[in-house]
Amino acid sequence: MGDAFLRSVGPCYVLLGFGLVFSVAYSLLCVVLPLTRDLRTWQGLGTFAAVAFVFFNIGFNYVMSVRTDPGSPTQRDVQVMCAEAGAAVRRWCDKCRCPKPDLTHHCSVCKRCVLRMDHHCPWIHNCVGHRNYRYFFNFLFWLWCGCMVTVWHTGGEALGDGGISVFGLTRVGGGGAFRGDGRIVFGRGGQGGPGGRSGLNADGVVRGGVRFAEAAAANEANDVRFVRRSLNRDERSAATFSCLLAVSVFLAMCGLWFWHVYLVLTAQTSIDYHYFAEKRREAKKRGEHYQNPHDLGWRRNWQDVFDERTRNWWWLWAMPRFKPHRGTGVPIVVEA
Repeated sequence: MGDAFLRSVGPCYVLLGFGLVFSVAYSLLCVVLPLTRDLRTWQGLGTFAAVAFVFFNIGFNYVMSVRTDPGSPTQRDVQVMCAEAGAAVRRWCDKCRCPKPDLTHHCSVCKRCVLRMDHHCPWIHNCVGHRNYRYFFNFLFWLWCGCMVTVWHTGGEALGDGGISVFGLTRVGGGGAFRGDGRIVFGRGGQGGPGGRSGLNADGVVRGGVRFAEAAAANEANDVRFVRRSLNRDERSAATFSCLLAVSVFLAMCGLWFWHVYLVLTAQTSIDYHYFAEKRREAKKRGEHYQNPHDLGWRRNWQDVFDERTRNWWWLWAMPRFKPHRGTGVPIVVEA
């Protein structure tokens, strides 16, 4: 019953995921940044390009996680490569009628065995396994980064023009001298005026009753290049929605992504973690130490999972790549 439900609602989860990512990317790239950054300058253009790159990686890895087959021992080419590698197989799946190498498990939702299966994720309507784990992991990583970027750029707009004081040390949100038409004028320093902010006190709080003529004169002396318009109600609602959604997802990602970092560094999957934990407990009772036979050290584990073994592996693992994992997905080391 539960497996059939996950199969049926999987496409709905995928559409919802696409919709949420697209809505946040649109509100940030097409609403907030054009109104709060001067995109005619190198600084503004660089900020826009960096944010766009983050959201491109989120979308790319999400699409690849959905579309990429995680790999299965039922595939003929996998069985041939396993035989050539001499990988011993001690388990057999009666449902798929195929061998089950180490770290391979049968998914009751997909109704097949999956190589290096981590779990079945309804948000991608697919299993996370050998060939698409890189995309799933990088999706979590870039989503985590995207949440921080979104909160950074929309938090102030969501809090309003006055902003809030953080422990009396700094002020988040607000800023600028208001015109009668609802626009905020900034100068060369990013936010015009002698101190870098037009119409602001030294502590960054907006002065009451600032006349536009005074702010305009200060901005003219500082060579105004960008006139910022304050967000209307709909635009502020979009910024607030994006900020609240980003904060919620960020808190969830802090646990989920760092959990997968630990799994990668220790050569485990979410399923096999419990198996290895039981083995460690049994060995401890006998006064012995159990060593995961697949653990080759954190560096080698990381390179094997992301299929990056060049000297630039330390940053290439996070870059977009169309080619899935090129290995067989069958560990050569088999536990006795």
